Amino acid sequence: MDEHVITIRWVDAPDEIAFHDFAQGTYNTFACGCGVPLADREAAARHAAEHGQCPMCLGAGTISITPHDTAGCDGCGGSGSTGGTEPRTVTVEARVTESFVREVAELLPDEFGLTDVVAVLEGRLRGGVETVLSVAAGLIRYLEVQGRIVLCRAPDYLPGEGVRQRYDDPRWIRVRRM
Repeated sequence: MDEHVITIRWVDAPDEIAFHDFAQGTYNTFACGCGVPLADREAAARHAAEHGQCPMCLGAGTISITPHDTAGCDGCGGSGSTGGTEPRTVTVEARVTESFVREVAELLPDEFGLTDVVAVLEGRLRGGVETVLSVAAGLIRYLEVQGRIVLCRAPDYLPGEGVRQRYDDPRWIRVRRM
């Protein structure tokens, strides 16, 4: 298992960055000791799980959403391992019912972003950041399809030399039915 040590290199991110980008490691690079290219956090989690390592902490036993904050991994209890030697796949499971969706939707402000949805879900779901982000994305998409919310502001991106690049959380607003 030593040849599959996954390391994270923290890359300087813009000053204003969405929680989702921190959690997904958008501005990080991932590398494995075996030399397999890991494009992003999802690829690193999949590679870790395939080799019996915890997909949440990537086998480290601790989770760091920022380079300065480290906490023990709830997924593996700090062992860094999934407990088995068989190759595994990553599966996110959460029980989400219509009443759960209604309850969470009612707790959201009239205008909200992904960070607001994550904040509401964190106390209601088990399974860590991957589960919460997966359910948050699915919940937002479901509410859009149902016509209950609409995208009111997309993420900003300003390309160009000498121009400060800024990434914002997309924002949605509720559609009030009459």
